Amino acid sequence: MKNENIYIMKQPDLGKKIFELRKQKGYTQEELVEKCNINVRTIQRIEAGETTPRSVTVKLILEALGVESDEITKADYKGGKFDKLFGFTSNNFKKVLNLAWIFGISYFIFGFAEVGAEANYYLEGENYFNDFSYILIKITTVVSFTFFMRGFVFVGSYYKNSLLEFMAFLMILLNLIFGISDVVSLFIDESYYYYFMAAKVITFGCVGVIFGIGIIGLRKHIGDLAIVAGVLEIIAGIFFATVILAIAGAFALIPLEIIEIVILYKIASKLK
Repeated sequence: MKNENIYIMKQPDLGKKIFELRKQKGYTQEELVEKCNINVRTIQRIEAGETTPRSVTVKLILEALGVESDEITKADYKGGKFDKLFGFTSNNFKKVLNLAWIFGISYFIFGFAEVGAEANYYLEGENYFNDFSYILIKITTVVSFTFFMRGFVFVGSYYKNSLLEFMAFLMILLNLIFGISDVVSLFIDESYYYYFMAAKVITFGCVGVIFGIGIIGLRKHIGDLAIVAGVLEIIAGIFFATVILAIAGAFALIPLEIIEIVILYKIASKLK
């Protein structure tokens, strides 16, 4: 277990949780003492809810029990800025994240059609989808992206990563706005489409860079996977922000979205 600060569950819930974890492992208090080098009286008082231990003491106990810090932090969730808007409750954490990675797969699949259509229109001046098909694809990708990023909004609030929480929300909002503008652009002078496209890629590029920094902030919770995803997000964002390298940015999104789906799945699997 890494040496970072953890948010400790309040007593007496903390003591009850440690007692449950110890019983699950089949350890007596004396056996736990031998593994973590903590006074038996201290263990007794913690389990009885008589004292709130320091975070370093909790880490030693959890290491001895072979469990992650998430086991004692999930009940300490105090809510985020967007809980009411996105329907986050203390009973649906796992459902939110499972929906997020499932919709992430949907976005990954339909995103190919969306990016392909937009790239072809931008480069060749024509759309190989009819209007109805394009609108249907656009609705599907906007809905899928919303639920996908909703997972990162929750992850940001759950791990007290305000930057990730806010930037994921901003990504949802911007994707909705630009999704509507893409549909509207079908019915106006096509010369305006290039302005929409340029504004879209520049905006998402800049926001993506900051979003990537937020993802890197998850490294203490999920390890190097967060660094890889964050760096890829930053690289893709820089490519998009230049406009002329937007195609390269689109290719960078392929491994990036797969890794982000894995991140949400990994965090969901840790929640009980």
